[in-house]
Amino acid sequence: MAGKHSAPKQQAQQPVQTISGQPMYIPAGGVPRKRRRGGCLVGLLVTLLIAAAVAAAAYFILNPPRYDVTINGQTVTVDRGATIADVIEAGYATPTAGNLMAIDGSVAQEGGGDAFAATVNGTATTDATTALDKDAVVEIADGADQVETETVTTEAIPFETVGSERTADAYWTGSLHVNQKGQEGERTVRTGDVSGVQITEQTKAPVDEGYRVYTANVGEDKVIALTFDDGPWPETTDAILDVLEANGAKATFFTIGNQVAPYAAQVKREADLGCQVCTHSWDHASGSGQGVNLTYMSADEQVYEITQGYAALKEVLGEEPSHVFRAPGGNYYGDIIANLAPYVDAEVGWDVDTEDWRLPGSDAIYAAIMSAQPGQVILMHDGGGDRWQTVEAIRRAVPELVAQGYRLVTIDELLAYES
Repeated sequence: MAGKHSAPKQQAQQPVQTISGQPMYIPAGGVPRKRRRGGCLVGLLVTLLIAAAVAAAAYFILNPPRYDVTINGQTVTVDRGATIADVIEAGYATPTAGNLMAIDGSVAQEGGGDAFAATVNGTATTDATTALDKDAVVEIADGADQVETETVTTEAIPFETVGSERTADAYWTGSLHVNQKGQEGERTVRTGDVSGVQITEQTKAPVDEGYRVYTANVGEDKVIALTFDDGPWPETTDAILDVLEANGAKATFFTIGNQVAPYAAQVKREADLGCQVCTHSWDHASGSGQGVNLTYMSADEQVYEITQGYAALKEVLGEEPSHVFRAPGGNYYGDIIANLAPYVDAEVGWDVDTEDWRLPGSDAIYAAIMSAQPGQVILMHDGGGDRWQTVEAIRRAVPELVAQGYRLVTIDELLAYES
Protein backbone atom coordinates (compact mmCIF):
# COMPACT_ATOMS: atom_id res chain seq x y z
CA MET A 1 0.00 0.00 0.00
CA ALA A 2 1.30 3.41 -1.00
CA GLY A 3 2.72 5.59 1.76
CA LYS A 4 3.24 2.84 4.23
CA HIS A 5 6.56 1.21 5.05
CA SER A 6 6.51 -2.54 5.13
CA ALA A 7 8.35 -4.29 8.01
CA PRO A 8 11.76 -5.50 7.02
CA LYS A 9 12.01 -9.18 6.38
CA GLN A 10 14.01 -11.14 9.01
CA GLN A 11 16.89 -12.92 7.47
CA ALA A 12 17.00 -16.60 8.04
CA GLN A 13 19.61 -17.85 10.59
CA GLN A 14 22.71 -19.00 8.78
CA PRO A 15 24.82 -21.78 10.28
CA VAL A 16 28.47 -21.00 10.73
CA GLN A 17 31.06 -23.74 10.95
CA THR A 18 33.15 -23.51 14.17
CA ILE A 19 36.65 -24.80 14.80
CA SER A 20 35.23 -27.83 16.65
CA GLY A 21 33.17 -28.69 13.64
CA GLN A 22 29.82 -28.05 15.35
CA PRO A 23 27.41 -25.60 13.70
CA MET A 24 26.61 -22.36 15.45
CA TYR A 25 23.58 -20.44 14.32
CA ILE A 26 23.87 -16.74 14.01
CA PRO A 27 20.55 -14.94 14.45
CA ALA A 28 19.52 -11.72 12.74
CA GLY A 29 21.71 -8.90 13.77
CA GLY A 30 24.84 -11.07 13.41
CA VAL A 31 25.36 -12.04 17.14
CA PRO A 32 25.78 -15.77 17.71
CA ARG A 33 23.63 -17.45 20.34
CA LYS A 34 25.34 -19.70 23.01
CA ARG A 35 24.12 -23.23 23.68
CA ARG A 36 22.93 -24.11 27.18
CA ARG A 37 25.34 -26.50 29.08
CA GLY A 38 23.44 -27.08 32.35
CA GLY A 39 22.42 -30.60 31.46
CA CYS A 40 26.02 -31.80 31.04
CA LEU A 41 27.13 -30.50 34.44
CA VAL A 42 24.27 -32.24 36.19
CA GLY A 43 25.15 -35.51 34.52
CA LEU A 44 28.81 -35.21 35.53
CA LEU A 45 27.89 -34.53 39.13
CA VAL A 46 25.64 -37.58 39.30
CA THR A 47 28.43 -39.73 37.89
CA LEU A 48 30.90 -38.48 40.48
CA LEU A 49 28.48 -39.13 43.32
CA ILE A 50 27.90 -42.67 42.14
CA ALA A 51 31.66 -43.31 41.86
CA ALA A 52 32.24 -41.95 45.36
CA ALA A 53 29.49 -44.17 46.74
CA VAL A 54 30.99 -47.23 45.05
CA ALA A 55 34.47 -46.38 46.35
CA ALA A 56 33.17 -45.88 49.87
CA ALA A 57 31.34 -49.18 49.74
CA ALA A 58 34.45 -50.96 48.48
CA TYR A 59 36.59 -49.38 51.20
CA PHE A 60 34.29 -50.50 53.98
CA ILE A 61 34.09 -53.98 52.47
CA LEU A 62 37.86 -54.21 52.36
CA ASN A 63 38.40 -52.31 55.62
CA PRO A 64 35.50 -53.07 57.86
CA PRO A 65 35.36 -51.25 61.20
CA ARG A 66 35.10 -54.64 62.94
CA TYR A 67 36.22 -58.06 61.83
CA ASP A 68 36.94 -61.57 63.06
CA VAL A 69 40.26 -62.94 64.32
CA THR A 70 41.07 -66.26 65.97
CA ILE A 71 42.57 -66.13 69.48
CA ASN A 72 43.84 -69.47 70.85
CA GLY A 73 41.36 -71.32 68.64
CA GLN A 74 38.37 -69.07 69.45
CA THR A 75 36.91 -66.73 66.82
CA VAL A 76 36.23 -63.26 68.21
CA THR A 77 35.24 -59.92 66.69
CA VAL A 78 37.55 -56.98 67.27
CA ASP A 79 37.77 -53.35 66.21
CA ARG A 80 39.89 -52.66 63.20
CA GLY A 81 43.51 -52.04 64.28
CA ALA A 82 43.16 -54.00 67.53
CA THR A 83 46.50 -55.07 69.05
CA ILE A 84 47.64 -58.00 71.14
CA ALA A 85 47.42 -55.73 74.18
CA ASP A 86 43.78 -54.96 73.30
CA VAL A 87 42.69 -58.61 73.09
CA ILE A 88 44.52 -59.44 76.35
CA GLU A 89 42.85 -56.46 78.03
CA ALA A 90 39.47 -57.64 76.67
CA GLY A 91 40.07 -61.01 78.33
CA TYR A 92 40.32 -63.11 75.19
CA ALA A 93 43.65 -64.45 76.56
CA THR A 94 45.04 -64.37 80.10
CA PRO A 95 48.78 -65.09 79.93
CA THR A 96 50.98 -65.11 83.04
CA ALA A 97 54.12 -63.02 82.83
CA GLY A 98 57.48 -64.74 83.22
CA ASN A 99 59.92 -63.84 85.98
CA LEU A 100 63.07 -61.74 85.87
CA MET A 101 65.84 -64.08 86.96
CA ALA A 102 69.00 -63.04 88.76
CA ILE A 103 72.39 -64.03 87.32
CA ASP A 104 72.68 -66.79 89.94
CA GLY A 105 69.39 -68.39 88.86
CA SER A 106 67.24 -67.03 91.68
CA VAL A 107 64.14 -64.89 91.09
CA ALA A 108 65.03 -61.21 91.07
CA GLN A 109 61.53 -59.95 90.27
CA GLU A 110 58.32 -61.97 89.92
CA GLY A 111 56.48 -61.10 86.73
CA GLY A 112 59.45 -59.09 85.49
CA GLY A 113 60.04 -61.28 82.44
CA ASP A 114 58.11 -61.32 79.16
CA ALA A 115 54.40 -60.43 79.64
CA PHE A 116 53.38 -63.09 77.13
CA ALA A 117 54.60 -65.17 74.24
CA ALA A 118 52.59 -64.98 71.01
CA THR A 119 52.52 -65.98 67.39
CA VAL A 120 50.55 -64.07 64.76
CA ASN A 121 49.99 -66.13 61.64
CA GLY A 122 52.94 -68.26 62.71
CA THR A 123 55.36 -65.39 63.42
CA ALA A 124 56.58 -65.15 67.01
CA THR A 125 56.41 -61.83 68.83
CA THR A 126 56.48 -60.36 72.33
CA ASP A 127 55.46 -56.88 71.12
CA ALA A 128 52.09 -55.96 72.68
CA THR A 129 51.53 -53.26 70.04
CA THR A 130 51.42 -55.79 67.21
CA ALA A 131 48.24 -55.06 65.20
CA LEU A 132 45.90 -57.91 64.25
CA ASP A 133 44.66 -57.93 60.68
CA LYS A 134 41.35 -59.41 59.55
CA ASP A 135 41.25 -63.21 59.89
CA ALA A 136 44.53 -63.24 61.83
CA VAL A 137 45.29 -66.49 63.69
CA VAL A 138 46.83 -65.68 67.07
CA GLU A 139 48.25 -67.93 69.78
CA ILE A 140 48.97 -66.26 73.14
CA ALA A 141 50.80 -68.16 75.90
CA ASP A 142 52.54 -67.39 79.19
CA GLY A 143 55.59 -65.14 78.99
CA ALA A 144 59.12 -66.52 79.26
CA ASP A 145 61.56 -65.84 82.09
CA GLN A 146 64.31 -63.36 81.32
CA VAL A 147 67.74 -62.97 82.94
CA GLU A 148 68.60 -59.58 84.32
CA THR A 149 71.29 -57.49 82.70
CA GLU A 150 74.64 -57.40 84.43
CA THR A 151 77.73 -55.25 84.85
CA VAL A 152 81.09 -56.99 84.43
CA THR A 153 84.31 -55.70 85.94
CA THR A 154 87.81 -57.18 85.80
CA GLU A 155 90.26 -57.38 88.70
CA ALA A 156 93.91 -58.43 88.84
CA ILE A 157 94.96 -61.30 91.09
CA PRO A 158 98.42 -60.62 92.54
CA PHE A 159 101.08 -63.31 92.30
CA GLU A 160 103.11 -64.57 95.23
CA THR A 161 106.84 -64.92 95.63
CA VAL A 162 107.91 -68.45 96.41
CA GLY A 163 111.26 -70.15 96.47
CA SER A 164 113.17 -73.36 96.91
CA GLU A 165 116.45 -73.51 98.76
CA ARG A 166 119.49 -72.63 96.68
CA THR A 167 121.91 -75.03 98.26
CA ALA A 168 123.87 -77.82 96.57
CA ASP A 169 121.80 -80.41 98.45
CA ALA A 170 118.50 -78.79 97.35
CA TYR A 171 119.64 -79.04 93.72
CA TRP A 172 119.20 -82.81 93.78
CA THR A 173 115.63 -82.76 95.11
CA GLY A 174 114.36 -82.32 91.54
CA SER A 175 115.67 -82.36 88.00
CA LEU A 176 114.08 -79.06 86.90
CA HIS A 177 115.35 -75.78 88.36
CA VAL A 178 113.16 -72.96 87.14
CA ASN A 179 113.56 -69.20 87.43
CA GLN A 180 109.89 -68.42 87.27
CA LYS A 181 108.74 -64.90 86.49
CA GLY A 182 105.61 -63.79 88.31
CA GLN A 183 102.46 -63.08 86.35
CA GLU A 184 99.28 -61.54 87.66
CA GLY A 185 96.11 -63.53 87.31
CA GLU A 186 92.69 -62.15 86.44
CA ARG A 187 89.16 -62.53 87.74
CA THR A 188 85.86 -61.13 86.58
CA VAL A 189 83.11 -59.88 88.88
CA ARG A 190 79.59 -60.03 87.46
CA THR A 191 76.97 -57.92 89.25
CA GLY A 192 73.25 -58.25 88.53
CA ASP A 193 71.82 -54.84 87.70
CA VAL A 194 68.51 -55.55 89.49
CA SER A 195 69.33 -58.14 92.16
CA GLY A 196 72.79 -56.90 93.07
CA VAL A 197 73.96 -60.52 93.15
CA GLN A 198 77.70 -60.90 92.48
CA ILE A 199 79.52 -63.85 90.91
CA THR A 200 83.32 -63.92 90.89
CA GLU A 201 85.17 -66.13 88.43
CA GLN A 202 88.92 -66.62 88.01
CA THR A 203 89.65 -66.35 84.31
CA LYS A 204 93.44 -66.54 84.54
CA ALA A 205 95.46 -68.09 87.35
CA PRO A 206 98.41 -66.12 88.73
CA VAL A 207 101.91 -67.52 88.27
CA ASP A 208 104.07 -67.34 91.34
CA GLU A 209 107.49 -65.78 91.08
CA GLY A 210 110.66 -67.40 92.33
CA TYR A 211 113.21 -70.19 91.97
CA ARG A 212 111.69 -73.66 92.12
CA VAL A 213 113.24 -77.11 92.19
CA TYR A 214 110.99 -80.02 91.19
CA THR A 215 110.52 -83.08 89.03
CA ALA A 216 107.70 -82.88 86.51
CA ASN A 217 104.39 -84.35 87.64
CA VAL A 218 103.21 -86.03 84.45
CA GLY A 219 100.36 -87.99 85.99
CA GLU A 220 99.62 -91.10 83.95
CA ASP A 221 101.50 -89.87 80.87
CA LYS A 222 104.41 -92.12 79.96
CA VAL A 223 106.99 -89.50 79.01
CA ILE A 224 110.75 -89.47 79.55
CA ALA A 225 113.34 -86.85 78.56
CA LEU A 226 116.61 -88.10 77.08
CA THR A 227 119.42 -85.54 77.33
CA PHE A 228 122.90 -85.54 75.78
CA ASP A 229 125.83 -83.35 76.90
CA ASP A 230 129.17 -82.18 75.52
CA GLY A 231 128.39 -82.34 71.80
CA PRO A 232 128.22 -81.86 68.98
CA TRP A 233 130.74 -84.55 68.18
CA PRO A 234 131.89 -86.24 65.00
CA GLU A 235 130.08 -89.46 64.11
CA THR A 236 128.46 -90.25 67.47
CA THR A 237 126.10 -87.27 67.41
CA ASP A 238 124.85 -88.34 63.99
CA ALA A 239 124.57 -91.97 65.11
CA ILE A 240 122.36 -90.93 68.04
CA LEU A 241 120.23 -88.77 65.74
CA ASP A 242 119.81 -91.77 63.42
CA VAL A 243 118.29 -93.79 66.30
CA LEU A 244 115.96 -90.98 67.31
CA GLU A 245 114.80 -90.35 63.74
CA ALA A 246 114.14 -94.04 63.10
CA ASN A 247 111.92 -94.26 66.18
CA GLY A 248 110.09 -90.92 65.97
CA ALA A 249 111.75 -89.85 69.23
CA LYS A 250 113.10 -86.51 70.41
CA ALA A 251 115.80 -85.50 72.87
CA THR A 252 117.51 -82.41 74.24
CA PHE A 253 121.13 -81.66 73.36
CA PHE A 254 123.22 -79.48 75.70
CA THR A 255 126.00 -78.23 73.43
CA ILE A 256 129.43 -76.80 74.15
CA GLY A 257 129.52 -73.34 72.56
CA ASN A 258 132.99 -73.49 71.03
CA GLN A 259 132.14 -76.81 69.32
CA VAL A 260 128.96 -75.55 67.67
CA ALA A 261 130.48 -73.84 64.61
CA PRO A 262 132.83 -76.73 63.67
CA TYR A 263 129.90 -79.17 63.75
CA ALA A 264 127.14 -76.88 62.54
CA ALA A 265 125.62 -79.60 60.34
CA GLN A 266 124.91 -81.78 63.36
CA VAL A 267 123.40 -78.86 65.28
CA LYS A 268 121.10 -78.02 62.37
CA ARG A 269 120.05 -81.65 62.07
CA GLU A 270 119.19 -81.76 65.78
CA ALA A 271 116.86 -78.81 65.33
CA ASP A 272 115.41 -80.14 62.05
CA LEU A 273 114.41 -83.41 63.77
CA GLY A 274 112.44 -81.50 66.43
CA CYS A 275 115.00 -81.94 69.15
CA GLN A 276 115.72 -79.12 71.59
CA VAL A 277 119.15 -77.51 71.26
CA CYS A 278 120.49 -75.74 74.36
CA THR A 279 123.79 -74.55 75.75
CA HIS A 280 126.03 -76.35 78.23
CA SER A 281 128.22 -73.20 78.55
CA TRP A 282 130.81 -71.85 76.15
CA ASP A 283 133.79 -74.04 77.07
CA HIS A 284 132.60 -76.25 79.95
CA ALA A 285 133.76 -73.71 82.55
CA SER A 286 137.41 -73.75 81.53
CA GLY A 287 139.91 -71.48 83.25
CA SER A 288 138.80 -70.35 86.69
CA GLY A 289 135.91 -72.81 86.55
CA GLN A 290 138.47 -75.64 86.42
CA GLY A 291 136.60 -77.21 83.53
CA VAL A 292 133.61 -78.27 85.60
CA ASN A 293 132.23 -75.67 88.01
CA LEU A 294 130.79 -72.30 87.07
CA THR A 295 130.35 -71.38 90.74
CA TYR A 296 134.14 -70.91 90.94
CA MET A 297 133.87 -68.11 88.39
CA SER A 298 133.03 -64.44 88.86
CA ALA A 299 129.53 -63.23 88.02
CA ASP A 300 130.80 -61.65 84.78
CA GLU A 301 132.52 -64.89 83.75
CA GLN A 302 129.35 -66.84 84.46
CA VAL A 303 127.32 -64.48 82.28
CA TYR A 304 129.92 -64.72 79.51
CA GLU A 305 129.81 -68.53 79.52
CA ILE A 306 126.04 -68.48 79.03
CA THR A 307 125.64 -65.62 76.58
CA GLN A 308 128.50 -66.87 74.36
CA GLY A 309 126.89 -70.29 74.30
CA TYR A 310 123.63 -68.70 73.16
CA ALA A 311 125.44 -66.60 70.53
CA ALA A 312 127.10 -69.67 69.00
CA LEU A 313 123.74 -71.42 68.60
CA LYS A 314 122.04 -68.31 67.19
CA GLU A 315 124.77 -67.98 64.57
CA VAL A 316 124.11 -71.51 63.31
CA LEU A 317 120.34 -71.76 63.80
CA GLY A 318 119.49 -68.23 62.72
CA GLU A 319 117.23 -67.57 65.69
CA GLU A 320 117.37 -66.98 69.42
CA PRO A 321 117.97 -70.38 71.04
CA SER A 322 116.21 -71.85 74.03
CA HIS A 323 117.19 -70.28 77.35
CA VAL A 324 117.13 -73.67 79.00
CA PHE A 325 120.63 -74.50 80.24
CA ARG A 326 122.59 -77.25 81.98
CA ALA A 327 125.49 -76.27 84.21
CA PRO A 328 128.65 -78.35 83.84
CA GLY A 329 128.75 -80.99 86.56
CA GLY A 330 125.34 -79.96 87.84
CA ASN A 331 126.98 -77.13 89.78
CA TYR A 332 124.17 -74.62 90.02
CA TYR A 333 123.66 -73.38 93.54
CA GLY A 334 124.22 -70.30 95.67
CA ASP A 335 124.79 -66.90 94.07
CA ILE A 336 125.00 -68.18 90.49
CA ILE A 337 121.23 -68.70 90.51
CA ALA A 338 120.59 -64.98 91.03
CA ASN A 339 123.49 -63.96 88.78
CA LEU A 340 122.11 -65.90 85.82
CA ALA A 341 118.39 -65.37 86.49
CA PRO A 342 118.09 -62.66 83.79
CA TYR A 343 119.62 -65.05 81.23
CA VAL A 344 118.29 -68.49 82.19
CA ASP A 345 114.67 -69.64 82.21
CA ALA A 346 115.49 -73.06 83.59
CA GLU A 347 118.56 -75.09 84.51
CA VAL A 348 118.25 -78.84 84.02
CA GLY A 349 119.71 -81.53 86.23
CA TRP A 350 118.85 -85.20 85.97
CA ASP A 351 117.02 -88.01 87.72
CA VAL A 352 118.90 -90.91 86.14
CA ASP A 353 122.67 -90.72 85.59
CA THR A 354 123.79 -93.43 83.17
CA GLU A 355 127.43 -92.60 84.04
CA ASP A 356 128.24 -93.28 80.41
CA TRP A 357 131.19 -90.92 80.75
CA ARG A 358 132.85 -93.65 82.83
CA LEU A 359 132.49 -96.11 79.90
CA PRO A 360 130.80 -98.80 82.04
CA GLY A 361 129.69 -100.81 79.00
CA SER A 362 126.58 -100.57 76.85
CA ASP A 363 124.69 -103.08 79.02
CA ALA A 364 125.07 -100.91 82.12
CA ILE A 365 124.04 -97.80 80.22
CA TYR A 366 121.04 -99.65 78.75
CA ALA A 367 119.95 -100.84 82.22
CA ALA A 368 120.16 -97.31 83.61
CA ILE A 369 118.00 -95.95 80.77
CA MET A 370 115.38 -98.66 81.26
CA SER A 371 115.17 -97.91 85.00
CA ALA A 372 113.72 -94.45 84.38
CA GLN A 373 110.19 -93.58 85.53
CA PRO A 374 107.65 -91.29 83.81
CA GLY A 375 108.58 -87.61 84.10
CA GLN A 376 112.26 -88.24 84.73
CA VAL A 377 115.32 -86.80 82.98
CA ILE A 378 118.10 -89.17 81.82
CA LEU A 379 121.70 -87.91 81.53
CA MET A 380 123.91 -89.16 78.69
CA HIS A 381 126.69 -87.79 76.49
CA ASP A 382 127.09 -87.55 72.73
CA GLY A 383 130.48 -85.81 72.93
CA GLY A 384 133.53 -85.25 75.08
CA GLY A 385 135.10 -88.61 74.22
CA ASP A 386 134.33 -92.03 72.85
CA ARG A 387 130.52 -92.39 73.08
CA TRP A 388 129.91 -95.56 71.08
CA GLN A 389 128.80 -97.42 74.22
CA THR A 390 126.06 -94.83 74.58
CA VAL A 391 125.09 -95.27 70.92
CA GLU A 392 124.84 -99.07 71.35
CA ALA A 393 122.76 -98.66 74.52
CA ILE A 394 120.17 -96.34 72.97
CA ARG A 395 119.94 -98.54 69.86
CA ARG A 396 118.44 -101.15 72.21
CA ALA A 397 116.65 -98.91 74.70
CA VAL A 398 114.84 -96.39 72.49
CA PRO A 399 112.83 -98.93 70.43
CA GLU A 400 111.90 -100.79 73.64
CA LEU A 401 110.70 -97.64 75.37
CA VAL A 402 108.64 -96.69 72.34
CA ALA A 403 107.16 -100.22 72.23
CA GLN A 404 106.19 -99.85 75.90
CA GLY A 405 104.19 -96.74 75.06
CA TYR A 406 106.68 -94.09 76.18
CA ARG A 407 107.00 -90.76 74.42
CA LEU A 408 110.55 -89.43 74.42
CA VAL A 409 110.12 -85.68 74.77
CA THR A 410 112.16 -82.49 74.99
CA ILE A 411 112.81 -80.55 78.17
CA ASP A 412 110.42 -77.80 77.03
CA GLU A 413 107.68 -80.41 76.69
CA LEU A 414 108.49 -81.68 80.19
CA LEU A 415 108.40 -78.14 81.59
CA ALA A 416 104.85 -77.79 80.28
CA TYR A 417 103.70 -80.17 83.01
CA GLU A 418 102.87 -78.88 86.47
CA SER A 419 105.39 -79.12 89.26
